[in-house]
Order: sequence, then structure tokens, then C-alpha cells
Amino acid sequence: MMANSPAASASLIENALELGINKCLRDAHRLPAFPHVTKDGDWLTSEHGRWTGGFFVGMVWLAGVLREDSEILRMAHSWTMRLAPRAPDRTTHDMGFLFEPSCVRGHNIMPDERLRSLAITAARSLASRYVPQGRYIPAWEPAEGAQYRALAIVDTVMNLPLLCWAAKETGEGRLHDIALQTVSTIISQHLRPDGSTFHVVDHDPRTGEIARRGTHQGAHDNSCWSRGQAWTLYGFARMAAIHPSDEVMAAARNTADYFLQQMGDRGIPPWDFDPAAAGGPVDSAAGAIAASGLLELGRQTGDRRYAESAERIVQGLIAGCVDFEHPEKPGLLMHGTVDYPRRSGVDESLIYGDHYFMEALVKLRRPGLWEILGCV
Repeated sequence: MMANSPAASASLIENALELGINKCLRDAHRLPAFPHVTKDGDWLTSEHGRWTGGFFVGMVWLAGVLREDSEILRMAHSWTMRLAPRAPDRTTHDMGFLFEPSCVRGHNIMPDERLRSLAITAARSLASRYVPQGRYIPAWEPAEGAQYRALAIVDTVMNLPLLCWAAKETGEGRLHDIALQTVSTIISQHLRPDGSTFHVVDHDPRTGEIARRGTHQGAHDNSCWSRGQAWTLYGFARMAAIHPSDEVMAAARNTADYFLQQMGDRGIPPWDFDPAAAGGPVDSAAGAIAASGLLELGRQTGDRRYAESAERIVQGLIAGCVDFEHPEKPGLLMHGTVDYPRRSGVDESLIYGDHYFMEALVKLRRPGLWEILGCV
């Protein structure tokens, strides 16, 4: 059987999915807290959960469903409840990242009013950050540095589906309105004419007007940081599914088309798409996020190009970033890059890369589970 035959491809995807299940279950039993990024051969963990705690929990929920094991589902629920202290947190835009794969996915799988209530509280916390005079949600708190007072980043678009879900659950239309206004701002302020994105837009805190556009983790202000581009194409695709809109769908297509144009025949994205960044590391997490987002976009549009590109990226990640020979090692995807300019988390496993890779594998091999993955 040829290595690139459909049967061989399906087998590789199944093997990668099984490896991901085994790794996250082993970690769920042995780790003291939420894994974030690997360093010196094991996960760095945080009881607080940072902005990534929900991703690990989301993987455990998927493991329970795939194994059809009620004990694993109970373990996923227990891990989810460890995030409960974060639900009232009004200091970050990351509430969707924290509470969609944990509480919303968990509630979809095993309906529980505690999970539903936590996710609604988290959505209200996120909505509290909205700045009406600029129609944006700042990413971080001034306590982390005065420069963050009015700074928005494209990653926020991935957190907006939580607002729409909570609006549907509660009837609080304001939550839905904030999501739509924020996604429209991201389209108008972060997108360049060629479909690439500015990662960062800073605002005048008094007027809400744009003060500066650039990047926080990319090569330079006018470059395109690959993971930011991946967040954006996926986030727009999700928002277009939740609230059909020609404007948002066009943004999803444009950002996806730019990502694929820059990828060419590569299987793993570079950390930044600018030619000046050549020679730097790859970022497997950007590839995983983009693959799951492209599958979402292909599902909505019926355009096979997106689904085929997603599967090509998945195959590239399996070939270059999955170590089947050492299943005992932590992390599913190798070669992730957190923040190359600051030399943080370079050539490591990242829990968000693992999560979206596992999500993409599920979409490819278990499409019947698509509806339980998150906010709809």
C-alpha cells in the first residue's frame, strides 16, 4: 500500500488520534495542574490555567467521547471544574479559549447546569471588557503594562463565539451585539488589502481611534505572524457559521487564501510569513489551528480546496511533528513556537497546538462529532 494512498492517509490520522488520546489521558492522571508548554522534556503546568487551561480539558473530553468511557468523561468534568475560579475573571480576553473547549464542549457532551453556568459567567466577564467608543475588546490589562491599556489583538476573534452562545442560552442580546461589533472592528482594523493581518491594533484610550498597528510576536510590524493569521481565518469562519454574514465570510476566505498562498507546498508553517523571517523556526501550532479552521471553512462553503488543504497540512504535521517512536514523551505535536522574538517556547510542544491538531483529526475521521466541539 502506497504511503500517500487514501487508506494509508486514514491510517496515519487514526494512529495520530490514538496517540493523542493516550498522551492526554496519561497527563490527566499524572500532572498536578494544567499543561501549557514543554520545557526540558516535560510540561510546564499552572493551577491558574493561564490562557490555555481549557485546551487540555477539551482534549480529555474528546478522549472520553472517542473511547466511549464514562470514567474518562467524569475525569474531564473534574478537570473542568478546576477552572471555575476563572469564570469571573475580567482581566483577559481569553475567556472563550478557557471556557469553550472545557465547559461548552463538556455541556454538549454531558449536559450539566454547573458547566453551562460557568460558561455564561465567563461570557459576561468577557463582555465587560468591551470598549464602546472604539468597538473593541482589549486583550490584556494595564496592570501588565501601561502599553496594554487599549491594545487589541486578532486572537480575540476566536473568543467571540462564546458571547454568541451565551446570548442564545440566556436571551441577553447585548452579548451577541458585542460579538458582532467586535468582529466588524477586527475586519476593518486588522485586515490588510491582501488578506494578511496586523496582529496588534493599539487605540487612543479616550477616543477609541487607531493609534498604531503592528505585531506582538511576529517579525516586525508589517509582517504576518502565522499563528495570528491562523487564529483569524478560524475565528472568522466560526463567526460566519454562527451569524451568517457576507462581510465575515469574505474575511474568512481572504485570510484563508492568504495563509494557503504563503504556505505553498509546505506542510508546516514558518513562525512568520515574511521573507525576512526565513531561517527562523516553524510553528506546528499555527498549522494545527489553520487546519481545523480550514476544515470549518470547507464545511460551510462546500469548497473542497479548503478541506483538501487542511488535510495536506495535517499530513505535513504528522510527517514532521508527531513522534510515533517515543510515545512516552509529553506533547503530541513537536516544533511549536510560542514567541520567537523573545526566544520563548521555541521548538516545543504547545497545548493549544495539540488541542487544535486533535480537533482537526476528529473532524477528519469522526465528522459526526463536529456539533459537540463547541459553541453553535
